[in-house]
Amino acid sequence: MVNNKKPHIIIDARLYGPKNTGIGRYTKNLLLFLSQTKDFNKYKFTLIINKSIESEIKNDLQENFGYVSTNIAHYSWQEQIKLPFILYKLKPDLVHFTHFNKPILYFGRSIVTVHDLIKHYFKGKETTTKNPGIYWIKHLGYLIVSWIAIKTSYIIVPSNYWKEIIIKKFKINPQNIQTTYEAVDPQFIKTSQKPNLIVSNYIIYTGNLYPHKNISVVIQALKKMPNIQLKIICARTVFSQRLEKIIKHSKLIKRVSFLGYIDDAKFAQIYSKAIALVHPSLMEGFSLTGLEAMALNCPVISSNSSCLPEIYDQSVLYFDPYSSTDLVSKIKLLQSSKTLRSKLINLGKKQLQKYSWNKTAQNTLDTYKNILK
Repeated sequence: MVNNKKPHIIIDARLYGPKNTGIGRYTKNLLLFLSQTKDFNKYKFTLIINKSIESEIKNDLQENFGYVSTNIAHYSWQEQIKLPFILYKLKPDLVHFTHFNKPILYFGRSIVTVHDLIKHYFKGKETTTKNPGIYWIKHLGYLIVSWIAIKTSYIIVPSNYWKEIIIKKFKINPQNIQTTYEAVDPQFIKTSQKPNLIVSNYIIYTGNLYPHKNISVVIQALKKMPNIQLKIICARTVFSQRLEKIIKHSKLIKRVSFLGYIDDAKFAQIYSKAIALVHPSLMEGFSLTGLEAMALNCPVISSNSSCLPEIYDQSVLYFDPYSSTDLVSKIKLLQSSKTLRSKLINLGKKQLQKYSWNKTAQNTLDTYKNILK
């Protein structure tokens, strides 16, 4: 008798949606486009979702998936104890965790998306708001959980930069790790406008303000350019409060604007009038920040560190992230040349075409197929 039972794939989608930052956008777009892939219907898909956004997810994804709602939070003891029982009861052939926090007690076949391992490289009191004792306990837990997840699972990473690091650092079989590039949220493409001919005298920084984001080099550059302003797009946190103190001490209060959280639909106007988005990060996993700017006709000046040259290629101006002088020279170069600005905008549009969620979803499904052979 022929067995026509479809392989059962479970996806942990508890971090669904933009409120969960980059991981949330990744999870949402992966699922939206996964249902459009070739051979999707050859598999049974079940999502583990957060009960608080159950209606939103079902409205987005309709009946393409089965759903199991739960209140189990990430990084909780329930995740380690209760979630494995739910998974075993569902009898999956494969479980995809869209973040590295796979429960230690789940021993079934699994695949984990490791977006980055930045916390392995940037740690200590400057990177946290927690009590030092609590922080180091949590950091140890992070190291243990991430090590076990990587050593006991197939791995998806968003760049070859991290693929090479993980192979060397964890000594895993290269056949067990797959690079699957991500892409800009379709919302940014929809809100794109024609390039703005009138450019204002400000640069943009978008993202959180953790130490590895290296915003300090932008502040140092600003001191050397008295006619330039800086607009910062990020949600208010303890890290933004720390930066405000530095800005006040540097006497730059009148030249730096904290715009807070900006709705996606409002990005286009802010970006299109900027001299550039400055992306000074010392380490990234994939980094949609620059690609989003490209989608909105904003030139990008980027650090030349980690995976950024791999993702942006020749579509940006690179600078040494440890040199404010180099950053100043790149800003002035772009400010003085309309031709260069137009060239970077056009190169950015071409670079965007290399990435799409259709490709991401299809590559992910192909990875599932290979694992389930």
